[in-house]
Amino acid sequence: MLRRIHKINSTNILMVLVMFMIMLGCGKAKEHVGNGEILLEQGKFVDATLEFEKAIENDPNLAEAYFGLGNAYVKRQMLEEAVTHYRKAIDINPEYSKAYQNLSDTFIKIGPPETIYERRARAVEENPESTDAHIDLGVLYHRWDNTQDAIRHYEEALKLDPDNPFIYYNLAVAYQDMALFKEKAIPFYMKSIELNPDYDNAHYNLAVSHLKTDNLEEAMKEYKKTLKINPNYAGVYVDYGMIKIREKKFEEAVAFYDKALEIDPDNLEAHYQKGIVYAFQEKFDEALAENRKALEINPEHANSQFNIAVIYHKKGEYDRAIQEYNMVLEIDRIYQDAYYNRGQIYAVKEDLPRAYQDYITYDKIVKAKTGIQPAALALRGLDEKNKVKGIMIPSFKDWLLEYE
Repeated sequence: MLRRIHKINSTNILMVLVMFMIMLGCGKAKEHVGNGEILLEQGKFVDATLEFEKAIENDPNLAEAYFGLGNAYVKRQMLEEAVTHYRKAIDINPEYSKAYQNLSDTFIKIGPPETIYERRARAVEENPESTDAHIDLGVLYHRWDNTQDAIRHYEEALKLDPDNPFIYYNLAVAYQDMALFKEKAIPFYMKSIELNPDYDNAHYNLAVSHLKTDNLEEAMKEYKKTLKINPNYAGVYVDYGMIKIREKKFEEAVAFYDKALEIDPDNLEAHYQKGIVYAFQEKFDEALAENRKALEINPEHANSQFNIAVIYHKKGEYDRAIQEYNMVLEIDRIYQDAYYNRGQIYAVKEDLPRAYQDYITYDKIVKAKTGIQPAALALRGLDEKNKVKGIMIPSFKDWLLEYE
């Protein structure tokens, strides 16, 4: 009797084998999970970790394996690793309530994340002989305007590495911020340049320090050295523009600002200073445009916002000027000139209570900063609004020079 022979499909055999291997892997994975749980109860945390890892090797989609591994890491005080594996368990099984609970408990144990200050301070504490640790902490203090502590850590770094030009540079910048130009900043910049003659930032900041001490000749020498090293140093052209403003050569100033913006279209200072030039020339639309570009780059640039307010003030658009002065004070609550100028407008509008309040606020801020009470003239002008118009003319703000 002939029997019909059925052809066996090799693909079907392969599928059967694959399914068999998967089932075998799942079985082994669960076996490793069980072993891991027993080892955890016995306090053998490292061995438990290995068992859970073997479970994951056999079945990468077994949520219980990741959960167990998370538990093992908690026992070993490796909390960040535990968080990672609890999250993996939840990704695989979003209804895994125990994983959610253990994840929450682990976050409580970890506490708030370590701040950048805590990390850098701990680095110094753990390795007080590390130059980099002291520099990093000094830079952080410097960013926070805690200049004295910044200097302290720069000096510690310098003891450890006395031939490091960048430490001298950082010290120079700190002293420059304190306006100690001749005594400290200039000598430190010169030492930095002695150790690294091609350090363009050191040459540039040395030029700025000379400019701050009215030594234009030395400043120009350092600006030229900066450009020789780096022809695309936009800051030099910005400063050239400011020098031309001082000389009342406005067209030349604009040309320098345009050169800076050709190199760096987002150079805030170039837009800002160019706006000042246009304001002096009473090209108010152009001035407004440049100050607004500066604010697009940095919405917290209070001087640009102040100059916008002053332009509307000078144009006699008092209500708009008040709005703009209000925006200045949203950026900087102690921007004294905004109170002074806004008080001037209130006086002209015969809103004497508000004028009085603004002048008193201006007086308090200036007194706190300088010990001087400057509001007497302003307060006397309240009775005669024409006197206010004639005496108190708003000025534009510039970070290096102030002009009337």
